[in-house]
Amino acid sequence: MQNPLKIAPPPPRRTPVSEPAADVAAPPAPVAPAAPPPKFAQVKEDERVQFNKRVTRRVADGFEMLAIRSRKRVPELLAEALELLEERYGKV
Repeated sequence: MQNPLKIAPPPPRRTPVSEPAADVAAPPAPVAPAAPPPKFAQVKEDERVQFNKRVTRRVADGFEMLAIRSRKRVPELLAEALELLEERYGKV
């Protein structure tokens, strides 16, 4: 069979290196099982949840620009916006 695409043949495979025979040792003694680890070892820093809402591109860009200008993170700006809206419309 000819090689119509003129693709180079794959390189030859390496021959496996024979390892010297290891001394056959007795299997290790079974270790007594320790107490089972806790299922969840992570500690919550605070009550944070993911907030996914669709907004217009203008609103999203506005929050990003305000975050850059004020050197705050977007979640901090959302918290500040909530405080201002609660002052205006009352607490939720």
